[in-house]
Amino acid sequence: MWLLLLVAGAILPGAKISGPTEPKAVSILSSDLFQPRTRGPVYFRHSTHEAAGVSCTACHHDYVSGRNRWRPGLPVEKCQTCHREEPQAGKLDLKNAFHRQCKDCHLKSRQRGRMAGPVKCQECHGMS
Repeated sequence: MWLLLLVAGAILPGAKISGPTEPKAVSILSSDLFQPRTRGPVYFRHSTHEAAGVSCTACHHDYVSGRNRWRPGLPVEKCQTCHREEPQAGKLDLKNAFHRQCKDCHLKSRQRGRMAGPVKCQECHGMS
């Protein structure tokens, strides 16, 4: 499926979801690591992705020995907890983690002839 990391925890700066939780209708994906900001935040709608059949683990993850051990109901960390401004220890930097998560998934869906979300900067960063 698609979206390996985007939502994972960049849900509103400082936010942390614990235990079984219903996701917010709209999550604002943003990070304080990007200063000064050159683009606006991204507004992510869980319902759109759920309706498209995207599983929670397509975005939310906690990799141990190459396997995702995150399951629905476990705490959701902010993406920047693991992904920093610069790549570290085999992990993508935060910007590329976000972009690969969303854009790559959207492009793959389009290649399969399925409806997909935006892939251009302003299509994501300019939406509300």
